[in-house]
Amino acid sequence: MSFRAQTSDLAAERFDGIGPGSLLWQLAGDSRIAYAGGMAGILQTMHPVIGQALVDHSDFFDDPMDRVFRSLPGIVGVVYDDPKAQTGHTVRDFHKEIKGSFADGRRYHALDPATYWWAHATFHMMAEHVADVYSLRPLGDDERERLYQEGVAWYRRYGVSEAPVPKDRAAFQVEWDRHCAEVLQPNPASDWLLKLVDGRVFPKVGRPAYLPFPERYHRVGNAMLRQGLVRKLIGPPLRLSYVGALPAIVRERFGIEWTQSEERQYWRQARRVAVEWRVRPTAWRWYPRAYAGWIRATGAPPPRSASR
Repeated sequence: MSFRAQTSDLAAERFDGIGPGSLLWQLAGDSRIAYAGGMAGILQTMHPVIGQALVDHSDFFDDPMDRVFRSLPGIVGVVYDDPKAQTGHTVRDFHKEIKGSFADGRRYHALDPATYWWAHATFHMMAEHVADVYSLRPLGDDERERLYQEGVAWYRRYGVSEAPVPKDRAAFQVEWDRHCAEVLQPNPASDWLLKLVDGRVFPKVGRPAYLPFPERYHRVGNAMLRQGLVRKLIGPPLRLSYVGALPAIVRERFGIEWTQSEERQYWRQARRVAVEWRVRPTAWRWYPRAYAGWIRATGAPPPRSASR
């Protein structure tokens, strides 16, 4: 059965335009988000409120990956879970008690709509990067606008005020550029994360109980990551994907070194990923929560035509 035929009877699933026929379903749970996830994480940490909240309310410096492991399943689930499950509201409510004060006495709250929208905006750009950088078929203008509007529906599922949400993709770009040029600021969390990306610090990486692999695999992997040779092998490709995806103005403002040679390496690496993707088994193309969503919504694994 073709992808188009398979999704033609799923109108009931698409209460808000998000479902197996949407661009968002093609991109948000694609496992290539791992290559763009570093960009989203860095840009979130550079936001003053998010950076302060990480210092005040998490073990970020001891185990920076814990936030990723805790957050990503729910973020992906907002897109792929049954809408009636209200996954977005569950994710939102995790942030109710994340609040405090800056050193100058100003108060902050993680559910401030402008802050919450910025975090969502980085995830939206992560989905765009899957198509534009790690696919052989970048988004066209109409597709980009369509994906953006589906992303607005994604944000709407959290039940947070839509006051800061730009009306279209062009307006989104203006606001994105403004944040990168004016809102993002150095802070202890972002400074430390950039040191981590450059290999100047190396934390203990814990294993939350909900990760889908046995404890022994985690122990072996964590031990290997502490070996200098292994870090030298994986460090440069990770830095290319993380730093290469950052907007140029962010690299400039934060003093992040990036050369023309690294730019060329970044795009060569991205092209290799896009080519390899064509032969990767279907089950390996999707984040587990997304794969489960396809099974739930269509009764079958995602068709290969669902990937770009």
